[in-house]
Amino acid sequence: MKRAVWWIKRDFRLADNKALVRALEENEAVLPVFVFEPALIRQPDYSPMHVWAWRQALEDLKARTQALEGDIMVATGDVLDVFTKLKSVWDFTDIYAHEETGNDWTFQRDKSVIEWCQQQQVLWHEIPQNGVIRRLKSREDRQPIIKDRLFNTPPLAAPKTLKFPTSLRTAALTKEIPPLSQFFDLAAYPQIQWNQLQKVSETAAQKDLASWLTERGIGYAGGISSPNTAFTHGSRLSVHLAWGTVSLRQVFASVNEKRLQIKDDKSDDAKQWRRSLRGMTARLHWHDHFMQRLESAPLMEFQALNPAYMDISYEDDPTLLRAWCEGRTGFPMIDACMRCLAATGFMNFRMRAMVVSFACFGLHLSWKTIHPHLAQVFLDYEPGIHLSQLQMQAGIVGINTVRVYSPTKQITDQDPQCEFIKYWIPELRDFTSTEIMSYEKIPLGDYPRPIVDFKLRSKRMKDQIFAIRKSLKGKEESAKVLKNHGSRKRPRKKAPTKQRALF
Repeated sequence: MKRAVWWIKRDFRLADNKALVRALEENEAVLPVFVFEPALIRQPDYSPMHVWAWRQALEDLKARTQALEGDIMVATGDVLDVFTKLKSVWDFTDIYAHEETGNDWTFQRDKSVIEWCQQQQVLWHEIPQNGVIRRLKSREDRQPIIKDRLFNTPPLAAPKTLKFPTSLRTAALTKEIPPLSQFFDLAAYPQIQWNQLQKVSETAAQKDLASWLTERGIGYAGGISSPNTAFTHGSRLSVHLAWGTVSLRQVFASVNEKRLQIKDDKSDDAKQWRRSLRGMTARLHWHDHFMQRLESAPLMEFQALNPAYMDISYEDDPTLLRAWCEGRTGFPMIDACMRCLAATGFMNFRMRAMVVSFACFGLHLSWKTIHPHLAQVFLDYEPGIHLSQLQMQAGIVGINTVRVYSPTKQITDQDPQCEFIKYWIPELRDFTSTEIMSYEKIPLGDYPRPIVDFKLRSKRMKDQIFAIRKSLKGKEESAKVLKNHGSRKRPRKKAPTKQRALF
């Protein structure tokens, strides 16, 4: 008798879940299993926010499986110990899981599971769930595979039965989901505003996608740059894609359906919707492009993707790092963003790019130094995207435009009335927007003065970056990076524009 474990990791959903469907098709009984792994939770890039997301998603998934007369085995501990104990009471023959592009710890853990399966004569099945391709030989091979996976194949419907093994309907195997306090001293995280964290579940994902496609998304084009509007007009799907409460294929299919619905509509609203849908589609395409980099080059968690930039001189001053993490640098836009992230786990892309650029160019902090903190405060932490963006915004990939975001200019462009700044920095609420924008020239009460000369220090770091970029080694290594990791998507033709000063 073929009995399977569906090992739930970053795929907390029933709909469009190929690993689950395969398990149901090929086995007589299927047991869903989720394991809270203390060793993973203790990794420097994980935080209470992430475990909170797991609990939310798991509670919803558990309810969905119970509605189909199934359940989920919830365990805490080392996954090999859990599988060993389970096999002693229920002799399963197969394990099904999705391919995961995670950090090095999950990579090594998965290799240990594969070795255990070989020893126990258990068949191991890893199923792709997006456009990231394992053991990809060349970037030239990606497009037809992605097209087949994400566009030519429609999303799978949620199963109507789960083949849950009736012999395992015992409290011993279907335990309650452990509380957060089992893993963390929550008193040590007073900055997290739990009621402001985005809900993470398959149910919430469906609601967020529907609300974006019917209401919120019309303001996406032009509305995602400012932190004042991005919370509403942004898709808010990144957290669902990160934890697998929705699949990329489902999102592509829904966006395309919306596009077809308004295809012949000539109204101004329809024109605005088409702009937003184009922007959304472009960003969805970038999702797996960046994850593929980590999949193909897992060492980029520890070193620069481009070897030419490995020896950049960073100060990594712990005092500057602490001020940046706590949102006390004396640069209002930076501090508001860092405090918002620590409280809500969300920030729009432009502001994320700005705080990384500021840390690396202004504070001379290495991307490796700031990686753990940002990973912890991103509720939508996806290692492949996170590490790729860190290196790109630090200017060390060698094939992208080097962008240094001025914290002052970003106030003018994205928060001219200082609404966002005043909300997250209470000590500035009694000052006018004009006074706040003059933070480099005048003191603002108890709010700290700027801790560095941003223009001077960013110039020094840019000089280092561009010296490498212009060197023979820099050019040779960048050509290799472009060949191995560059996009093959042809850019849209645009009218020539003048370069704008960043300061």
